Amino acid sequence: MVMKAEPILQVEKLTFGYQEGEPVLRDISFSLETNQPTVLLGPNGAGKSTLMFNLLGLYKPGAGEIFFQGQSLESLGEETLRQKLAYIFQNPDDQVFAPTVREDILFGPLQFGMDSQLTTDRLTGIVEQLQISHLLERNPRHLSYGEKRRVALAGVLIMEPEIIFFDEPLAFLDPPGRKLFIEILAQLKREGKSLFVATHDLNFAAEWGERFLVLHDGEILSNGDRRLFQKGIEAFGEIKPLVTQIFEGYVKTVELPVTVAGGRELIAKLQS
Repeated sequence: MVMKAEPILQVEKLTFGYQEGEPVLRDISFSLETNQPTVLLGPNGAGKSTLMFNLLGLYKPGAGEIFFQGQSLESLGEETLRQKLAYIFQNPDDQVFAPTVREDILFGPLQFGMDSQLTTDRLTGIVEQLQISHLLERNPRHLSYGEKRRVALAGVLIMEPEIIFFDEPLAFLDPPGRKLFIEILAQLKREGKSLFVATHDLNFAAEWGERFLVLHDGEILSNGDRRLFQKGIEAFGEIKPLVTQIFEGYVKTVELPVTVAGGRELIAKLQS
């Protein structure tokens, strides 16, 4: 009998509110599997960022518990949390701050006393992977949003965290920057990184994710795979990905695709 691996992150009946106000999150429960790209979907104001700050240990739940690799988040020290759980801000201006890109990326390893030679070796590989080698001596404040976001990601990757959380990773990006960052996320997925992305971009979510949580008014409405998109996401007014919308009304006897690859496969079947 094959034993199922323990989730890397487990959330049990999480409730959170600001001060004495109404709860922003109510009775949230789900698990995050290792190496399974997970998307948190929800409209603006649904509580996506608030939920992620709880998962990162930055906010303390009013009720419920969060477990990381089987240990309660509250039992882990601040240093462990910051090394194991990483976050990419929606606005990269909130994350990059050093005089040069090199110093910005190396800030975390220096703070945690990591081996300098190992850090240098990692730096070389990461900046090549993210296509920012030529920016190392530039001031990150003078870069484009896409470049800043890749600098922020480099500063996270060099720490080798267990989970990387992204808040609207495609925000502020032009089409070329968007395409490049999607390719980087796909590469990280192939490398087996545990990634958790919060977004309201249905088309990107359907193409990239494997597991989907739908958050609306502080509650998880749905939890499942890509088949969630075929009926339309309730929190978005039953809107479906563009690929699904294209085939809807023309093809009624087969399961509608939700990705470009799925659409191409269906066209090939229909033509055969």
